[in-house]
Amino acid sequence: MSNKPYHHGNLRNSLIEAGIELINQEGLKQLSLRKVAALCGVSQAAPYSHFQSKEDLLLAMQDYVTEQLMEVLNNAIKSCPNQNDPYVLIAMGKSYVMFFINHPHYFPFLFSQPCMEINLSLEANGTKNFPPFELLKTNFFRIFGENGMMKEKMEDIIIQLWATVHGLASIATMKYVHYDKDWETKIEDIIWNKYGVSSSAERGDA
Repeated sequence: MSNKPYHHGNLRNSLIEAGIELINQEGLKQLSLRKVAALCGVSQAAPYSHFQSKEDLLLAMQDYVTEQLMEVLNNAIKSCPNQNDPYVLIAMGKSYVMFFINHPHYFPFLFSQPCMEINLSLEANGTKNFPPFELLKTNFFRIFGENGMMKEKMEDIIIQLWATVHGLASIATMKYVHYDKDWETKIEDIIWNKYGVSSSAERGDA
């Protein structure tokens, strides 16, 4: 792993990115403020102006990735003209997968952390759950909550939606998985077809 000297940017984010790279290549046990400082080409004391400890850095790394993902998902929701259209969920799913395709190093890092938990139950404490999953639940309830669907059925569908997009993200970011189609143009169709809804081309959106 080669050093990437820090030049007039945001040192905090540079240290975070270096930490993600270090964990992906060498494992969590190898993470240290000294090593991320070396990767950024700064003094061993420099990281302490941003992080009190290795644990503090690790939490910041998780928040850094999650906040970026949440911004992408919220922008996808806002881009939909009709906020009550089920297509909102498809837009979220597509954005979720594309986020990790565009940042493949984030996927193995984020979902390998021991404190990264996702509670699939509808009764889970939303304040402690993975924010992107809670966002999916919130929008599903908003769109379908008034149609009398049983909670158990809603829970099953939410888990299926999550499994579909998360599985696509996992496959698409695997180093030795190859696909001869363009992911961005196919993800939406894959999700629609999974749930028996017309594809984007059939709806005239493509």
